[in-house]
Amino acid sequence: MNANVESAARRFVDRLRARYDVAGALLYGSRARGDAGDLSDVDLVVLLEGPQGNRVDAAVDMAGIAFELMLDTGILVDPLPIWLEEWRHPEDFANPGLIETIRRDGIPV
Repeated sequence: MNANVESAARRFVDRLRARYDVAGALLYGSRARGDAGDLSDVDLVVLLEGPQGNRVDAAVDMAGIAFELMLDTGILVDPLPIWLEEWRHPEDFANPGLIETIRRDGIPV
C-alpha cells in the first residue's frame, strides 16, 4: 500500500470514528493484492462494534464521508461495513467467502 493510500484510509477511518464505534478496518481487493491500477478505488472493510444496524444505511452514510475525502485527496475509498458478530460468524453474513478472503488477504489500517 503506498503512502497516499494509507494516509487516505487512515483519514477515512478517523472520520468514521466520530459517528461509529469502529473496532478496526482492513484494506482488501486490488490494493491489498498489489495489482491495483492508478485509478483503482480503495476497498476497505470497516468492522463495527455493537448490535448490527442497517448495512445499507451505514454504507450510504460512509459513502458520503468517502466522497468528501475523495474531494480532498483524489482517492476514492469504497467502504464495506461489517459488524463484529458477522466477522466472528461469517456463516451469518450474506457472502461468507468474502469475509474469508478479507481475513486471508486483508491489511489492517
